[in-house]
Amino acid sequence: MPTPALRSVQMLALAFMSMIVVLGLVVYLSLPDADLALPSTYVIGGQVVAGVVVALILSTIGFRVAPVTPGTAPEKAKGEALQKHQMSMILRLVLSELVALVSLALAFILTEDQVMTYVIGGVISLALMALFAYPSAGNIRRVEASLDSAGAQSRLAEAFGVL
Repeated sequence: MPTPALRSVQMLALAFMSMIVVLGLVVYLSLPDADLALPSTYVIGGQVVAGVVVALILSTIGFRVAPVTPGTAPEKAKGEALQKHQMSMILRLVLSELVALVSLALAFILTEDQVMTYVIGGVISLALMALFAYPSAGNIRRVEASLDSAGAQSRLAEAFGVL
């Protein structure tokens, strides 16, 4: 059963994710001649490449955290694990947002097809957040494995109620 700690980090992740949607509405309402045509293939290709690069960065460094020191008291280890998980998750959320933020800038710089430029970047960012940053059981276990790599038991999955 999910714990209050899990609900807290889920709400944090959902706040980041909902910001992408809200920015999309702002882009749509702030561009007077907004159309829904697709941008050039170069723009779409650049966004996809940026998404792949961010995904590689996230899978390479996004789940690395300093391990819990062996011999740390169980309650202190759990608190340290929760703090390190949250810092790691925020890093992954921010990195995932990069594609949407660059697309937001492009939506105002490009002279045509602005709305879809942001929509495509926003969808890529949301997918990255869902896969790499949202506190799913798999993501929690990846962070826990990094925390436990020195031999200590962080009990992160237990703290979140993930079995």
